[in-house]
Amino acid sequence: MICDHEAAREKVWMETEIGAAKKHPYCRKCGTLKNVSSDRGRKISHFLIVLSKLRKVYRLTDVQIRLIVKELESREDFCDLWWVSYTAQRKVFKEIVRKYAGVSEEVFEKLF
Repeated sequence: MICDHEAAREKVWMETEIGAAKKHPYCRKCGTLKNVSSDRGRKISHFLIVLSKLRKVYRLTDVQIRLIVKELESREDFCDLWWVSYTAQRKVFKEIVRKYAGVSEEVFEKLF
């Protein structure tokens, strides 16, 4: 079930990646902490553009594209921009694309 996140008025203290404490907003409905880092998630359209570029290089079929897109859309954690990071999205995207097409790491680095 996807939550329509609503920020609570108060914020909670949480340690960041570098060890400093920072106040984070959270959803008053489900309790999910909001990603306040500069590594914010992107909409699925960003990854569809990357997939389009990849299609030209690797000559992916329509079936492969459809399977990749359906699996991306089915992952709630991929599309929930409230908390997901871009780094996590890229990792999931690479895993799914590799599942349906043998794409090397070097090609991904050129596309992102």
